[in-house]
Amino acid sequence: SEPEKNREGKTPSPSASPTAPYRDISRELLKTILADHESWIQSGGKRGVMADLQNANLRGAVLLKANLREANLCKAYLYGAYLKNADLRNSNIAGANLRGANLRWANLENADLRGANLARSDLQGANLKEADLRGTNLKMAEGLTRKQVGQAELDEKTIIPTEIRD
Repeated sequence: SEPEKNREGKTPSPSASPTAPYRDISRELLKTILADHESWIQSGGKRGVMADLQNANLRGAVLLKANLREANLCKAYLYGAYLKNADLRNSNIAGANLRGANLRWANLENADLRGANLARSDLQGANLKEADLRGTNLKMAEGLTRKQVGQAELDEKTIIPTEIRD
């Protein structure tokens, strides 16, 4: 059968969906991606595949202690995701939406978070050493300390919470 057409007689593109430009990832596929990524990390890139979750819709995903080191999460939708104790070292998270995400004790060392939205996220105990936070929105982020902020790379476009602990 022919695809449904819109008023102009054109077939709507998949990007016209409410979650555009994000691509949906099932739990099963996410498990496979994480297992392949773990194999890739453990083998030094000889086995498995690097996790490519660019533009992935991972809203509310439970990624407790997930090994996402060196993964591509660029522009991923991680609104409210549970990333407690996750390893995100050297990962590309630029432009991602992490609003309300739990990043307690996550390792974000040397992660690229340029332009990411971390508003209302929980960063208590997160390692932000050499994390690139240029242009990042940290408005109302919880658990953030001066030490964490001091270890990260910021610029004039980085939005810092008004309340930062010592």
